[in-house]
Amino acid sequence: MKRFNIKVLSAILSAILILGVFPITALAASQSDVVIGNTYTLESGKMLNDDLFVLGGTVNLMSGSTVNGNLFILGGNVQAAGAINGNVTVLGGTLNLASTFVLNGNLTSAGTAINRDPGAQINGQINTNVNPPIIVMPGGTRIPNLTSNFDPFFRVVGFFFRLFLWALAAMVVAMFIPAHLARTSQTALSQPLISGGLGLLTVIIVPIILVLLAITICLIPVSLIGVLLMVIAWAFGLIALGLEVGTRISAMFKQVWHPAIAAGLGTLLLMSVLSGLEAIIPCVGWIPKVLVGLLGLGAVLLTQFGMKPYLPSLSPSGGSTGEILPS
Repeated sequence: MKRFNIKVLSAILSAILILGVFPITALAASQSDVVIGNTYTLESGKMLNDDLFVLGGTVNLMSGSTVNGNLFILGGNVQAAGAINGNVTVLGGTLNLASTFVLNGNLTSAGTAINRDPGAQINGQINTNVNPPIIVMPGGTRIPNLTSNFDPFFRVVGFFFRLFLWALAAMVVAMFIPAHLARTSQTALSQPLISGGLGLLTVIIVPIILVLLAITICLIPVSLIGVLLMVIAWAFGLIALGLEVGTRISAMFKQVWHPAIAAGLGTLLLMSVLSGLEAIIPCVGWIPKVLVGLLGLGAVLLTQFGMKPYLPSLSPSGGSTGEILPS
């Protein structure tokens, strides 16, 4: 049991470290207009009627190609020889503009190496090394206004950055304790009412207890630890469900993926859908995310972070109500 506890603690601490301080790195491209650590080429004569997001990847816009949308680059490498009918925003990385390049919009960059051929056309404003707006506080203190509408690029980057961190955390946890995640997801799926109900009771009762502990002053550290455990349990439950999503996707393709790959891709897809609904439908889009979180949280508590299979009590007829065997 001690060995399992050490493995669980190591995986959770590693995931927290990634979610807190690790920079974004490359995984794979998710779709044609989102390039994450992969190579995307728009051939000559081809047209992309959408915005193009580059997160640590490489993009080749061949001469004669056209992008009818905006181009957003975060730490990527872009070879641009075609035309872009929109704005280009670059944060880090390298942007190479060939002589045949045409930009019918504005170019905004910060911390970026731009190599522009004299023949490259930019029919808009050029803003280089741009800093965010500044808020002047009382006393003369100046702080960046990161919440302004200065550039929607940062909101878009933040969205994908969070998704990527979720995938990284899932891969780390799955590399250490895949069986724990499997037990948790199995419990959530086989006992959804019990898991969801326990998760709901937990988010209602536990915060009240933590507030009462914090009021005593001397128990504030205990309250803070409780908050941290709640956050960890919530994230662990979502990652466990992400592993189940990835496993089912691999089964669709009649393949067996490593748990880390299944957890990473599954969590990325799960959080993309949940966060996407929340962004698209602000009023009620958060409901699916909360319901899935409650389901995962309850399963985590029932299985003690997947260390024990959840064994429902026997029914009056003498049979079990759905025993979960340890994997």
